[in-house]
Amino acid sequence: MKTKHALPLLALGLAACQTYPAGRYGQGPYGYPETAAYPPQPYLPQHYPQPGYPAQGDYRAVGTEPFWDLTIGRDLVFTDRGNNVQVAEPTPPVRRGFAGESYEGRRLRLNIVHSRCSDGMSDRVYPDTVNVTVDGRAYRGCGADAAFFGSVGEQGVPGAFNLANTNWRVVSINGQAVPPSGYYFNFMPDRVSGRLGCNSIGAGYTVEGSTLRAAALMMTRMLCENNNYEAEGTRIMGLPMTLSESGDRMTWSNRAGTIELIRAR
Repeated sequence: MKTKHALPLLALGLAACQTYPAGRYGQGPYGYPETAAYPPQPYLPQHYPQPGYPAQGDYRAVGTEPFWDLTIGRDLVFTDRGNNVQVAEPTPPVRRGFAGESYEGRRLRLNIVHSRCSDGMSDRVYPDTVNVTVDGRAYRGCGADAAFFGSVGEQGVPGAFNLANTNWRVVSINGQAVPPSGYYFNFMPDRVSGRLGCNSIGAGYTVEGSTLRAAALMMTRMLCENNNYEAEGTRIMGLPMTLSESGDRMTWSNRAGTIELIRAR
């Protein structure tokens, strides 16, 4: 009796031990799908990225009077450098129209129109015109993909000095110490903005080796008393400046005079 059932039991045991080739998108034992039919998928954070939802810093817009800039990424980040105001909030879904795109946030609203735009302070022509409303206040400027701002032809030939994304406090002009506040320069990859005690100042710039050249300066028109520092400083900035650096200190110099600065943290 035991001999008659030995072969069926052996066959059943071999069937249970049968292996199935990995990577075959078919059925496994007993009709269930193989694990390989469900290859692991890369994890993507919820809501990011989405079509029309740029990665952080993929789009920038800038404007003058006052000097402001905006980036579109996971967040909308707007900075009014002339009035020391910054607003940031999650980027809302993009709305695509015939002429461009728009974003409707809680405090920030912007409209991008694909029409050529000039910033009024350099020879650069941007591909987009950008209108921004921040807490009800309107700003007009120009915008483009971030790669546009980083093009070598726009920001000059890289040299020994890289001022992009650095901030500096002015400590003296022509050897005379300036007040501790209201004298500074902030460098973006393609432009510099700052103040010499009174008016907001902005310009495009290039750095070649140790020479800094500012494009035509754009300034607000406030009338301030005792603005000799501003007059002397802007005369210096109107000519090519030789850069020298020692630690956190830097000097701009030419035949019009010198500006001493210290890196701001």
